Amino acid sequence: MEVNKQSSKILIVDDNPVNIDFLVELLKEYDARTVLDGFSAIEAVEEEAPDLILLDITMPGMDGFEVCHKIKSSPKTQNIPIIFLTASRDTESIVKAFKVGGSDYISKPYNTEEVLARLQTHLKLKKALELLAHRTLTDELTGLPNRKHFFRDAKRWIAASQKGIHFTLYILSIKEFAYINQQYGYAVGDEVIKAVAIMIKKVLEREYAVARFGGSDFFLLFHGQLVDEVAPSLDILQEKIAKVRLKSNPKLDFGLEMTYSESHESDTEIEQVIKRALSTDI
Repeated sequence: MEVNKQSSKILIVDDNPVNIDFLVELLKEYDARTVLDGFSAIEAVEEEAPDLILLDITMPGMDGFEVCHKIKSSPKTQNIPIIFLTASRDTESIVKAFKVGGSDYISKPYNTEEVLARLQTHLKLKKALELLAHRTLTDELTGLPNRKHFFRDAKRWIAASQKGIHFTLYILSIKEFAYINQQYGYAVGDEVIKAVAIMIKKVLEREYAVARFGGSDFFLLFHGQLVDEVAPSLDILQEKIAKVRLKSNPKLDFGLEMTYSESHESDTEIEQVIKRALSTDI
């Protein structure tokens, strides 16, 4: 797995100008930036999350251990790999570096090949983990978010709804999908599912979240919007899908069944909204 050096953002945190000059020159093919202390490091990470951090342990004010702990305590930045820079080789410091969330450490004085090799290793690992996470949360057939992705995001939608920012949830099901599979085969059924997914992304313009929930079911969630606001868009979607024809089976027509529910401030779980939606036919 190759890593694009120019687009890889590296944050160097060190209060020693000599060390900084060395690392900046060594990493000139990367998108590297520098800060001189722990407080600036926290601000820099919050402003723009880097792909990797090279972090000196010994700094005035806030040492590297505390900086690492703060970065790893935030859900937004906890997955950024941190390589400690240290002149100390004692076991206690090394163990502490890993305990606070460090991914690796590099001893001073620096060995050029070692710095580059360790940095590349952790950038590749981060890229691989991101790819794995994406695949875990993505429906393979349509490329849409999957059920797991939907439930993960639902927590924040419910939290917003409890504060009065409501949403509308639509459950879309392809009509007579079992018959389509039986009559035309599962490959054609997959084509129908992909066609519906493409049309959803093509037709809907309002802010929405979509997920393939499984089988022939899709979930559409319109955040901050109620039924009266989004219903016209769903009517257009139904009309467009009814006109879709597959190249492999131009005589096959298909459509959508829809149910919906608006969120309530009393909802504590997305399952409550789903249950109401399943009992509200359009």
